[in-house]
Amino acid sequence: MKIDNKVVLVYGGTSGIGKELTKTLVSLGANVVFSGQNKEKGEALMELLGTDHAVFHQCDITNWSQQEEMYKVAKQYFDGKTVDIVILVAGILDSSDVIHDEEPEGSYRTLQVNLTAAIKAHRLAIQHFLRENKPGCIINTSSIYGFCGAPLAPMYSATKHAIIGLTKSYGTLLKPTKIRVNAVAPSFIETPMLTIPSKAPTAALGYVSMSSCMNAYLQILSDDSMNGEVLILTSSDTDTVVEKSRSVQVIEPKLDNLSQERQESFRQQLYSHFQIKHE
Repeated sequence: MKIDNKVVLVYGGTSGIGKELTKTLVSLGANVVFSGQNKEKGEALMELLGTDHAVFHQCDITNWSQQEEMYKVAKQYFDGKTVDIVILVAGILDSSDVIHDEEPEGSYRTLQVNLTAAIKAHRLAIQHFLRENKPGCIINTSSIYGFCGAPLAPMYSATKHAIIGLTKSYGTLLKPTKIRVNAVAPSFIETPMLTIPSKAPTAALGYVSMSSCMNAYLQILSDDSMNGEVLILTSSDTDTVVEKSRSVQVIEPKLDNLSQERQESFRQQLYSHFQIKHE
C-alpha cells in the first residue's frame, strides 16, 4: 500500500512511538488524524508539524463513540476522503499490585486501554473498510513482553500477549479480503513509558532505535502480502527484524536476570504484608 495521500488514524499519536509515527507519515505525504488525551501535547505537535495534512483529535480511546468520531473528523478535515490505515500505539504500563484486596479506582485501566480499546478499534476499522468496500490496513503495537513474562507488570504483559492473539486471529480471518492486520513488537525504546527503575536493566539490554521502529511500521504498510504477522525488534537489529524464536530466546533470560533484584524486593513486600516467613 502506498502511503502518499492516504488517510491514517494514529491512536496515541502525541508521544513516544505514536508521535514519531505521526511525524514520519506526514513527511511521506499521508493525511493523519492522531489521537491523545492530553490537549496541550496534541496542540504542541500540531504547531510543530505546521501542516494541514494532520489534525489532532482529543479522545479517550476506551470510549466507542469517541473512537468513532475519528472517522468523521478524517472525512471532514480531508475533503471527504475516508480512512485507509489504522495504527494502534496508545498504551499504558501499570504494575499489578496484588497486595490490594479491594478494587482501587483505575486498577484495570491497563486492560481497558491496551486491550479493550484495541478490540473496539478493530471492530470499528473492519466495519469501516467493509462498508466502504476498500482495502484497509491495521497495525497493532505489541511488545517483547507479548512473548515472555513481565514479572513486575503482569497485566501489561497479558495485554501484549492478547494483542498478538488478536493480530493473528483477525489476520487469518481476513486473508480472503483486502483487509490486513499485523503488529510490531519492539523490545525497549527510550520513550516516556519507561519508568526510572526500568531504565537500568533496559539500558543494559540496549535500546531499539526509533528509526528501526519506524522502518518496521513502514515495512508492513508497503508489503501487501503480510497479514497476521508480528515483526519483532531487538537491540541487536539495525533496520531489520528477527524471527520470534531467536529474539525471545536471547532476550528473555537476560531480562529476567537483570530484574532479579527488583523481583526479590517486591516478593519481600508481599511476604511482609501477608506476614509470611520466608527463608
